[in-house]
Amino acid sequence: MLRSCSQKLSKMIISGLGYEKYDKEILEYGFEIMLGMTFKFCSIVTVSLTLNTFPETMLSLFTFASVRNFAGGVHCKTYALCYITGVFMFALNGLVIKHISIPLNYLIWTNDIFFIISLFITLKWAPAGTEKKVVSDLFTRRKLKGITIIILGSLFILTHIFYYMGKYNLLKAVFLGVFEEMLFVTPLGYKIFRASYR
Repeated sequence: MLRSCSQKLSKMIISGLGYEKYDKEILEYGFEIMLGMTFKFCSIVTVSLTLNTFPETMLSLFTFASVRNFAGGVHCKTYALCYITGVFMFALNGLVIKHISIPLNYLIWTNDIFFIISLFITLKWAPAGTEKKVVSDLFTRRKLKGITIIILGSLFILTHIFYYMGKYNLLKAVFLGVFEEMLFVTPLGYKIFRASYR
């Protein structure tokens, strides 16, 4: 379905704007990614609204995406698996955040310890690539590591702001988003999805 829609959109642009034939595959691929991401995002929003976990789910998703954009990590082998994994994971996040309570002392200590671990994961493995996208340039790798560390530092501060404001569900949302992304950066994440580590 996504491929069919992307092919139709690319044909419309090629015929309307006069692109050369060799651009067709690039346009189709771009539209397929864009449509797939839009469909998955809309599904996550719909599920979170149904479960009454919208703020928690969205913050978890935003946190995950903000780190993933620079730290990289494992990708599912097919769009169908990516869609199912993404929707299920963030729906589960919302439910866990909303319905599982953790003693506050354990929550903030676990959060702080994991952010320290995340720093080591970033220094050791980020940016983690895939078979199709490998970041091998040393300067680019250092730049992406640096940006990831800055984002993690900002999110760490945000969790403490939520803690002192008494917004514990939002703290858990940030924690879960970072936890899942850091897992996907490690070799363990690649083993779970049976993907080659790069």
